[in-house]
Amino acid sequence: MKRASGVGHLVPFLPGLESLLEDPEVSEIMINGPANVWVERAGKLEPHEAPGLTGAWLHRAAIHIARPLGLDPATRPVLDARLGDGSRVAICTPPAAPEVAITIRRFGGRAFSAEDLVRMGSLPEPVLEAARRTLLARRNVLVSGGTGSGKTTLLNALIELLPEDERIVAIEDTLELRIDRANCLRFEAGATHDTPVSIRDLVRHALRHRPDHIVVGEVRGAEAADLLQALNTGHGGSLTTVHANNAKSALSRLASCAMQAGDALPWEVTCRGVVDGIALVLHTTRREGRRFVEEALEVRGYDAAAGRWATAPVWGGAAELPEEAKTHTPKEVHA
Repeated sequence: MKRASGVGHLVPFLPGLESLLEDPEVSEIMINGPANVWVERAGKLEPHEAPGLTGAWLHRAAIHIARPLGLDPATRPVLDARLGDGSRVAICTPPAAPEVAITIRRFGGRAFSAEDLVRMGSLPEPVLEAARRTLLARRNVLVSGGTGSGKTTLLNALIELLPEDERIVAIEDTLELRIDRANCLRFEAGATHDTPVSIRDLVRHALRHRPDHIVVGEVRGAEAADLLQALNTGHGGSLTTVHANNAKSALSRLASCAMQAGDALPWEVTCRGVVDGIALVLHTTRREGRRFVEEALEVRGYDAAAGRWATAPVWGGAAELPEEAKTHTPKEVHA
């Protein structure tokens, strides 16, 4: 799939944002319309003055980003793009929005290991050990959280816990994961000029490539049904993420996604598949500029009569940050 040029190539099209586009401390730039710019730096939002950023400039920027993808904002007002440096751009233009809106999520400068996250206070040591035991026992981990809560950063760290001599097939909507090993096959969903390729297509296709472990960057829809089948048929030690408000709701969200499949099983059967397929849920959150694991639950069952998940915490709850972590916030921002 073609990609638009990197963040640096946007400088001529976004007057007043030059310093932001060149600042490695800036993780996200949100343009709500002409001269209405917000920036995320060290996990905190702040406004940015850009009086010269007019609607005309934003329109030119949208065209510049879309053209290498073979797209035209005039005929496709809502589009996502990945830039050459790995950064992501979401664009919404009239009539889908009153003004051109552009959100740029920069590709992080470094990946954090599990030990890095423990040291920074983002990942409690007991949770890391529970995740390590789960994956080495060839059981599966679900990472949940809201947008920008650090799901992808945590997923990257957990992938490092998988045995080096085993094969990984990773499936993403946009390539963000940093998997530094030779025997890893990576798939990216998206639309070619002729045929759309969905995450569900790629989950099904992945099974033909002899994966020891399947990693799905994010589950959003019917692909959850195929993923659950894979997790329950010999592909243990796999990982995925899902958007959710807390760890228990992540299980319900995964089941709900699986129910979107046209050949979906009944709800109770699907929930039992979730219990069989997911052993551990790690829920991430973002608060006061920090991203950290807030909950870690072992999945034990589903009470169909009460409509409740049976879970048990694997550690006592969020701990106070160590002193050295209070001034160290991960620079990577991921969904």
